[in-house]
Amino acid sequence: MPTMRGQVLAMLLDCALRTWGSREDLWLQFSRALIARGVRPVLVFSEAPVEDLRNRFRASGVEVEAINYGKGALHYYRELGPLVRKYSVSAVHIAFFDYFSFIPWLARLSGVRCIVYQERNPGVLQARSWKKQLLRLRTRAVALPMTRVIAISDFIRHQLIEVGIPERKISLVYHGVDTERYTPDPDARAQLAAEFAIRPEEIVLTALTYMNRPHKNVDTILEACSQLKRRGLPVRLFMIGEGAMRAGLQLAGQKLGIEDRVHWLGHIPDPIPVLQGSDLFLMVSEGEGFGLALAEAMACGVAGVAARSGALPELVEDGTSGLLVPPRDATALADAIQKLAGNERLRREMAQRGLERVRRKFTVPGSIENVVKVYESIWSS
Repeated sequence: MPTMRGQVLAMLLDCALRTWGSREDLWLQFSRALIARGVRPVLVFSEAPVEDLRNRFRASGVEVEAINYGKGALHYYRELGPLVRKYSVSAVHIAFFDYFSFIPWLARLSGVRCIVYQERNPGVLQARSWKKQLLRLRTRAVALPMTRVIAISDFIRHQLIEVGIPERKISLVYHGVDTERYTPDPDARAQLAAEFAIRPEEIVLTALTYMNRPHKNVDTILEACSQLKRRGLPVRLFMIGEGAMRAGLQLAGQKLGIEDRVHWLGHIPDPIPVLQGSDLFLMVSEGEGFGLALAEAMACGVAGVAARSGALPELVEDGTSGLLVPPRDATALADAIQKLAGNERLRREMAQRGLERVRRKFTVPGSIENVVKVYESIWSS
């Protein structure tokens, strides 16, 4: 009977290793969990990482390689085969690729039998009628080599079933937050207020997002702040993140007359102090696959206001650990913010319940343990 000990797992990742953050910590901790069980991990990025980042993995016994799928499927196949033979790879873990990419077949053609695909991509299924049927046929063909599919939320799980992935192949494993780093800090608000001259009566709102994706609905947040200004509610909005849409969004904020209320922080190496010093965290994207930034804010003791879309209702229990609003409804968002802004006791109670919920359901150790269990179930069968 196969066991985990002696197996070699190559993680095929369609992303580059350029900086070190929560995602990189997660891969390192997952790799260490595998090594503790006798499994040899190999991380395969889309680009060769810089030496110091590569060495952080190698110091823990993790091999690091690079193959770029952007150069074409044939190039990937030609590079993957020698890598599989070099390390005697017995399983692959595929992440950040689309579920309809050819990576599972390339792995199978390279001689790998155990193929696990992890789906984390956002989006709402739009195809209908014959287009949906064609999508299902294509997905079934592409997914045929997959031994198991991991969905990072129940929303993603249902999406996968809709596009044709057999339900029996899907395992639900929630994403995790590093609750040792993301923790409340009662002094953070005072420090933030001193740095940005925030008055005691002002409500601090924060959003952290990529500004190159329309479905993130940053414009809805700006419109809600404009409404709150007209209502006389003093708010400060901290926007964390970068992207091609940022310049247009800043211009929209100026046209709405809220340029004095919004701080465009761009990409910052450590957003934790800003999260800790906030009163509310906003995430109003549609079709969010999990909502990691929202979970991180909740772990910092911040109440969330989120769209009733995608996986966000799995994080925020409406009226208990935060508030949910219809997506792209600026008035509903403004109403929810005003409700919590005017009731500090309710805001703090929701923040506390959100913190407890993250620590109970969405931690990195819990997520890693559940992924390991998926492999244990595969290798013990």
